[in-house]
This record gives sequence, structure tokens and C-alpha cells, in this order.
Amino acid sequence: MSSAPVGNASLSKFDVLVIGSGAGGGAVTHMLCKLGQKVLVLEAGANRFDGLDDPTRQPVARFSNDELKLSNRDFIAPFVSVDPRTWRASESDRSRLSDVNSLPKTVGGGAVHADLKSPRFRPTDFQLGTLLGSTFAGASFADWPVDYDMLEPFYYYAEKVMGVQGVAGLDPLEGPRPSGDFPMPPGVPMYVGLKVSAGARTLGYHPFPYPTAVNSQPYDGRPACVDCGFCSGYGCPSNAKGSPPVTTLRKALLSGNCQLIPETRAVKLTLSGDKTQVTGVEAIGPDGKRRTYTADRYVLAASPIEDARLLFLSDPAGVGNSSGQVGRNLTFHFQTGAVGIFDERVHGHRGRTVSHGLADFRGVPGDAQRPLGGIVEISGSEFPIEEASRYLDIFSLVGGFTGKLFKKLLRQSAGRDHIVALALQAEDAPQPTNRIDLDPLVRDLDGLPVARATYQNHAFELSARDFYSPKLIDLLGASGVRYAFIAPVDDIPRSQHIMGTLRFGADPTTSVCDPDGRFHDVGNLYAADGALFPTASGFNPTLTIVALALRVGAAMVFGDMPERGLS
Repeated sequence: MSSAPVGNASLSKFDVLVIGSGAGGGAVTHMLCKLGQKVLVLEAGANRFDGLDDPTRQPVARFSNDELKLSNRDFIAPFVSVDPRTWRASESDRSRLSDVNSLPKTVGGGAVHADLKSPRFRPTDFQLGTLLGSTFAGASFADWPVDYDMLEPFYYYAEKVMGVQGVAGLDPLEGPRPSGDFPMPPGVPMYVGLKVSAGARTLGYHPFPYPTAVNSQPYDGRPACVDCGFCSGYGCPSNAKGSPPVTTLRKALLSGNCQLIPETRAVKLTLSGDKTQVTGVEAIGPDGKRRTYTADRYVLAASPIEDARLLFLSDPAGVGNSSGQVGRNLTFHFQTGAVGIFDERVHGHRGRTVSHGLADFRGVPGDAQRPLGGIVEISGSEFPIEEASRYLDIFSLVGGFTGKLFKKLLRQSAGRDHIVALALQAEDAPQPTNRIDLDPLVRDLDGLPVARATYQNHAFELSARDFYSPKLIDLLGASGVRYAFIAPVDDIPRSQHIMGTLRFGADPTTSVCDPDGRFHDVGNLYAADGALFPTASGFNPTLTIVALALRVGAAMVFGDMPERGLS
């Protein structure tokens, strides 16, 4: 783990400064460096990839299948005790300390621990303002200023640079792919995925191999996945997973046009007197001292929550906030979990976490018979230490499960080897009242106000959960499970799919950024992550974040012709 600069250390003057090195930050940096721009990347987390800028070999990742290290000792997770957030359901409530939607702090960001499921959004997902209008009171659905056709070539480029496996044409409502097919065919299917897919077909659904940025064969100098089972929530020890440090960010560093400074946390944008230009970024380094970094242009890609927080830390009114929209329209994915238990062992812990899914529960905009839900992931079960801990928690209440009896229970593995979990990634309705601001009472270790999330579900997604929950149970029944139930929902959203807060659009009175990701009010400031999303769709957001960030980077160089950046 190192805080030393990575990349071209001789660079001292930069065209662009990017804050954050995750899915969006890595992608926009790659595109800018590819087009000859000199880029400085500031990352709050440490570098866990030795040799990240060594062209002679692949980086050596400091990750392994170690539950204690990742899940219990927070190897890449923020420490809530020193870096908290607060949450409340409405503005009339008192906020409370929470780890709400915290993403890893590490070079590569949340795309390091994600299992990188990478479906595209559907064409209609970019038009919900038109298709839904004001149908849902209190919601702020809006059209995207870019449509599917504009983003399609960037989707294809993103799939190639990340290395996405999949099969086109199995989802009858998926968007066209004029640019080309997936770079790789699907890898080894999980047995539990095949079981549920067979059940889904008997009900008339259309399951398919889940598009995933994990190598099914050697690709771009990286090995094929060995299906170790530790994909979701874990960094990949072999670099088979296409996270930024081994794809977009590494390509930028190897270009000679990039310098990355880890463990350097941006805490303030300094502004010109009229607040229309950023003049620098104040950041706290690993020694605790503040330094100011400068460039000609600046890009926010620290996650939607941290982007908004930084804008409020820089100006109490919010930098670039003439619209009053900074921090607002925060969305997640309202996840409905259905759990089934088979009599037979289905080995849900083996594989890439998810190898199959179906989009039949996404629904159709405006169709009351098929409300907008989301894609369904067919997943496995918990990890062995997590399973054992759960048994101890449950059976300590009744006693008797110790010694040989406890070992027998672990060998039978009822809570791991016999379970299937379905996760419906349903769309949140954007709401102006769901927002990020600064908590006036809580500060972090550096004495800075923390991000406060004000968030409450809309009837839009609650009704979709009610509509699709019985269908999830029916699907499990058709797959042959003996028992099934819908998992309870926590009042604090736990989805790490975070979108909104800096929505982009053509109208500066209703949006923060323009269609190219540039702030309407601040001429040299851009956003390039999920903060730009006007709506959340019902699909995993990572691929769309990458595609959109690539387009932002290309537009910074080529203006109205960003497609030129793909050549």
C-alpha cells in the first residue's frame, strides 16, 4: 500500500485535474490521456496495486479471498468512526450517524470491489421525462440530454476497454448494437444460474448470461477468471476483473500523460472572484498537510455523494448552484431480494457471484400492467465465515448448537450451499427532496462537515416492489426451491448504486451540468460519474458511468463531435 505518485512524475503542468479514480474518473482520464491531454488524478484512497505504471508486467493486486481482511477489517472500506455520514428520512427528522452507501476508498474506487455486472441501459431509459411526464406526484423524471444512439459507440468502446463478456440478442427489448458484439463470450455458467434460468423459461421469461466485465478468456494481457467465488465485495487477485486500475486508469498511466497521487483527499475548490472559474483544488495529503493543485480544467468523479459534498464545502451555497439542483435528485436502486432454499446443493458460492439474469421485470414506461422495476440478478450465497457467524448469531438465542453439532451444520451448509438469491435492481423515482447537503452538527477526523443524506422512497418504487415480489416467489417455485421468502427492507438504503445530485441537461434552470458534462455556471468544471444521471434506470450503472465519462472526456477535446475521440 503506497501513497507515492504513480505515472509520469516529471509532469508539473496539467491540462486537466480529475478528482477520483473510480469507474468515471478512470474512464475520463483514459480518454483525455489518449487524446494527448496531461492529466493529474487525485485519489483519497491508497494504491493497492504494485507496479500500476510498469509496462513490463501486470500490476500485483494486494487482494485475496480473505473475508476477515475485506469484510471485517475494512481493508478498502471507509472507517465510519472517523469518516461518517448521516441520514434522515425527511428534513423534519433528526439525522443519525450511518454508513449509508459508502463506497471503498482505494485507487480504482467502487469498481474495485464491485463484481462489474455491465448491462447497457435500454433506449427508453433515456426518455422517462417524456414517457412518464408528471404521472407520479413529487417525482422529477427528466429526459437525458443524450440518447441511446448517441451513447451506443461509447458503450461499445467501454465494453472493449473493460473486457465485457456476454451474448447479444437474448433480451427481446435490449438496444441495438451497430458498433459490434461483446468482446468475449460468456464464461462458465453457475449451476444455480442454470437452475433458475430453466425455471424462468417455463414462465415465458427470457434469461440470459449477465454481461460482466470479467474475462472469460485471456484478454488484453490479463488472465481468464478462475471462478473463485470472491468477486462481489472483493478486489480481484488475478486482474481478471476489468476494474479501472487494470484497464482505463492503467492505460492512462502507461500513456505518459498521467500522474496519479493517492491518499490525497480533495476538500475545497478555490474559485475566481465571480465564481465562474475554478482556480485550484485544496487537498489533504497523507501527512495531514493541505496543498493546492492547479490545472486548466477540473473534473469531479468522486461519487455523487462526495461530489456534492465537495461543492458545498467549497461554497456554502454550493458551487455552480444557480439552479438550486446541486445535491438534489439523489437516487439509488430500490433492491428487492427474494431468497429460495433448494433441497439439493446448488453451489451458489462458486463462480462470479452472478452469471445469469433476466430483464423481464424491467417493465414498460407508462404500462400499469408492467410497472418499471429492473433487471433481476440470479445470485449465490454468503461466504463461509459470514455463514458461520450468522449461525452463531441465530442459534446462540436458543442454545445447543456448539461443538460437533455446529460443525455438522456447517458441513451441511443450509445457508450457503442450498440457497439462491434473486436481486431486483428496481429504479428509484428521482425526487428533489432526496438530496445531499452538509450536516451542521457532525464532522469528520479532519474537522470537516460530513455528507448528510435526506432520502425517502417514493410510492413509484414501493409499488413496483409490491407488484414484482409475488412474481419473484413464483420464479423461485418454478425453479424447484422448497422454501422462498422476500427479504425485509432496511429503512436506510444499502444499494451502492449511487446516482444523481448533479443532473445534466440543456436547461441551466433545471440542471447543474450541460449535455457534455460541463457546469452551466462554472466554465472549466465538469462532472464525469453517476452524479450526472437524471434518472437511475433499472440496470447496473457501471457501464453507463464509464461510457458517459468517456464521452465527457472526448467532448472536452472535440466539443460537439465527441465521437472523434473513439478513433
